[in-house]
Amino acid sequence: MKKFLLVLFMLLLTSCASTIPNLQRESARNIGNNLMSKDVVISNVKRGATSVTWTATTPSGCYECEADDMLRRVNCVKVDSNK
Repeated sequence: MKKFLLVLFMLLLTSCASTIPNLQRESARNIGNNLMSKDVVISNVKRGATSVTWTATTPSGCYECEADDMLRRVNCVKVDSNK
């Protein structure tokens, strides 16, 4: 029973960390250029056991982003629109 509660607690923490507003904020912070979180549109969110990936669309372009499950190590890379 304790193991089940621990897993449930970890799932709740994981789902809380990668909410859309949190993804918007962390994307804006990582991309920079004085970008505000309200200017970031989040799509294609895929949550794994220990990671999350998503697409961040901004006025300056589209970015593929990834992070650990608690959004501590965010990395966003601009997608080439010519492909």
